[in-house]
Order: sequence, then structure tokens, then C-alpha cells
Amino acid sequence: MALSKAKSYRILFMKSITKQSDVHFSLMITYEQLKDAFSQVEKMNEHSYHQGSNNYLKIWYDCYWQTNWQLHSFAYYQADKLICLVPFFIEKSKFFPFTKTLYLVGQGEPEHAEVALEYLDVYIKPGYEQTVYPLLIKEINKLNFDQCVVKAVFEDSHIAKIMPHITGNLTQQHFAQYKVNNTQWQLAQLSKNTRSRINRCKNQLAKLSATLRWLTIEEYDSAWVLLKNFHQKRWRKKGENGAFVAIEFNEFHKTLREKNSGTIAMSAVFIGEQPIAIHYYLVTDDTYHFYQSGWDEQNFAKLSPGLFLHFWSITNCPEKYYDFMMGGVNNSYKAKFNTDARAMISITVVKSPLKLFFSKVCNKLNRLLFSRFIGT
Repeated sequence: MALSKAKSYRILFMKSITKQSDVHFSLMITYEQLKDAFSQVEKMNEHSYHQGSNNYLKIWYDCYWQTNWQLHSFAYYQADKLICLVPFFIEKSKFFPFTKTLYLVGQGEPEHAEVALEYLDVYIKPGYEQTVYPLLIKEINKLNFDQCVVKAVFEDSHIAKIMPHITGNLTQQHFAQYKVNNTQWQLAQLSKNTRSRINRCKNQLAKLSATLRWLTIEEYDSAWVLLKNFHQKRWRKKGENGAFVAIEFNEFHKTLREKNSGTIAMSAVFIGEQPIAIHYYLVTDDTYHFYQSGWDEQNFAKLSPGLFLHFWSITNCPEKYYDFMMGGVNNSYKAKFNTDARAMISITVVKSPLKLFFSKVCNKLNRLLFSRFIGT
């Protein structure tokens, strides 16, 4: 029989109560304080907060941070040793009824402009989980917010284990990370249908004298413009804009190209000197994380250059792992590459359902009035 939230919390608390007397709490309300804490975590070499680097978080903060957001991160220390870091902030809506949403730093940007940082978590020093979990649950439950939203985290992450104990109505969406170990991966492992598609595309590209390669740093800017063009044309066909129109989104990736070029990579299919398909990656110590793609659908609709570019990029990846990142649990094309699937989850805990409902109604009315005003 499943334990109730209250009962499981009491058991967790009883297991750790004797270890908490020498643990003290520290609140961080400035990014400089949080950055120092991130540096302590990195020096321990025990945990990657986001894909191996907190550079992404610093750039995210510089590009996205808004004046109506309040940093509310905290840490726990045993003596002077950091044993837990919780990088939260509260987004207060600019409009009535001024709802408050609790997010992890690195998420919470507007949906139309989001960079979708995945695999975020709180840091807990190994061995201190049972000591820290009850403290975190108690502290988070004390915070004043209307909902807490955590996206694209591993199902076995610390934050995913903590969220069910937060007071409110909990909802979950299930996903998966799809990842390939390049040292063990072979084309023969794929299904007959997938192999056939790859080989057919290979033959078609050969007839066009196509070439494939990793791009140089000097090519990144021009390739980004072309990738953006490919991507936007596809989204416009769907009647949507896509993230590439957002200033913050473009600034985030521009900063990576100009100041952190070692954290990204791009591969492409060329016909002559012209790329017809481009893949864009975030790079960490041992992994290429597939982040975005675009291809010339107008002139090469009968090809599958993106599919073949995945095959080529996996077989020519300089690092051990090729990560497709998050996808759906069922019928994801990423699973067709004989990937290892790891359970992921997005979680929302709602503490003030009526206030949030009223906020949605107000926002809808505001948009309707604004659209009518523009139309007059």
C-alpha cells in the first residue's frame, strides 16, 4: 500500500532528525551569492548542475532576468562545508492578481522565448539526502507562492523526489531522455526500416555529391542565420513564430557563439558550398547534446537529410555520448536510433487554484481588449 504524503514525510524526518543539529541555513537573494555557491559545487567535482557547466546559467541570467523576479535561493552547510544548494527564484506577475510562481534558476522564461534548459536539479552532497530532504520540504512549504513549476528533470532527481511532499495539487507529465553511447553504437543495431531510410538517404545524397562535416567556429554565425531561416519557415507553415524570433533567445545563443564557442558545435549537410541541413549542439565534457535543427524543406522535401545527419553526427561525434535530450515517451523518432531511455518528468504544484484561474481569465480578457484596440 502506498504511504500517504504526511506519513512518508514523518518517516523521512525521523530517519534524519539526529543528524540536523549541526546543519545551518543560508539565504541568497543576489546572483553574486548564488554564483559563489555554484563555484563551490563545481570545485567539488561531484555534480553537474546543468549539463556539466554553470556557464549556461550565467548567460541565462544575463539574457532573461527581469525586475519583477525575486531570487530566493538557499543553501545548507555543515560547519563550513556546503552540503545542499537550492537555486530558486519567484516570478511575480506584473498584472492583477499578481500571481507568484516558484522556478529553478534556468527556467521560467516566457514560453515563446525559452531556451529549454533540461536536467536541472538541486545539489545535495552524496550521503546527506536523508538529512537534507526534510529540511528542504519544510523550507519550501514556508515560501509564499501560488504554484511551483519544474520542467524537464530526471524522474530520479532530488527535486522530483521532493516535489510530491510540497503542499498543493500536484500534476506530472512524463518524458524521456534519449542518449547514445558512441563506443557501443552500430548501424546494425537499428531496425530494418530505419537502416533502410538511412541507406536510401545516403544514396540520394551521394547522387547530389553531398558532403557532411562539423563546422568551424568561423562558420557559426552564418550557419546560425541559415538555421534560423530554415526553422522559422517550418514554424510559419504551422501558423506559429517559433523561439528564434525572440530577442532573448537569440542573445543567449549569440553569447555562446562569441564568448563560449567551446560549449557548442554544429554539423551540416552540404551540396556544393550550400548547407541544406544543420544541427546545433550544446557541448559538455563527454557529451554532444542535440539542441536544434533546420533543413531546406522547400528544395529537398523528398530527402531526409536531418535523419542522415543524425546518423553521421553520431558516428563522428568526438565525445562518448550523443544526447538527443528530452522527447515523448511514445513513438519518438529519437528512440529509433537505439538510444538508452531515461525517465524524465515535468511537475507542477498548485497552491492557489482559484487565484491562478482568475489570473488566466484576466489575461485572456486583457489580450482580447488589446487585440480589439489594435484593430480599431
